[in-house]
Amino acid sequence: MILSGDLQTPQVNELWQSRAQWWQNDRLELGDVTTLDSAGLALLVKWAKNVLARGATPQLVGASSDFYTLANLYGVAGLFQSTPLTTEDA
Repeated sequence: MILSGDLQTPQVNELWQSRAQWWQNDRLELGDVTTLDSAGLALLVKWAKNVLARGATPQLVGASSDFYTLANLYGVAGLFQSTPLTTEDA
């Protein structure tokens, strides 16, 4: 699944309502996410915990340094496996 644009409270509310459509993905591409707030991070943490509960590894592709700054501040960066965005992913 590819997420893009803002990942803030209004978008999180929409994504939460449609989670049945994307919740089973073990990999999310964040290279086109422009802004992220604590609501966006909370959504990604819930998604990651769901992936881990299934015995898989949550992978974030192209997550920005801002994402990891926020995730480190909240102590949740270790939940995610980071994968750089490559031209093959685009």
